[in-house]
Amino acid sequence: MNKENKKKELLKLVYILSNNETIYLINTSNLNSNQISILRKSFHKHSIKMRMVKNTLLKKAIKKIKNQKFDSFFSILNGNTTLLFSNLNVANIASKIIKNFHIQEITDKPYLKGAYAQQSFYFGGNKDLNVLLHLKSKEDIIIEIFNILQFSIKDVISSFLNSTKYKICNLLEALSSKNKK
Repeated sequence: MNKENKKKELLKLVYILSNNETIYLINTSNLNSNQISILRKSFHKHSIKMRMVKNTLLKKAIKKIKNQKFDSFFSILNGNTTLLFSNLNVANIASKIIKNFHIQEITDKPYLKGAYAQQSFYFGGNKDLNVLLHLKSKEDIIIEIFNILQFSIKDVISSFLNSTKYKICNLLEALSSKNKK
């Protein structure tokens, strides 16, 4: 790779790291081209892009970013590194794809090296992959809260209407019995 291409690639990596909500670093070594193609297609369906990167170039890109939030990735930048990224909040989707791939292909690759999702870092292996798998987005949590509130409000209104209905029925009954006398 000549200097100009390296510079373009470096700028692309800086842009990727600076402008995406979800970033995964995975190890795809020992996977054949067919398996990598399957992974790439699965990620693409969910707007997750997959890119092989050189560790030294990724380190340079991390150094170029002003806020230094990705400095914690330095320790895991060795061996084969593949970058997954999306400007959407797809942390649990990416981990589901990886987990399903493990089951389908009966392998432990791709191996999670690290991830940045929902403004938090996750590192290594199945433990954090499982955490990411069950990670709920802020939108999911808000929807759950609204659903809980919705059911509570429905119960309050329902009980109010039922008690009011019985009071009105009793009042009408009392009035009708007075008129008969």
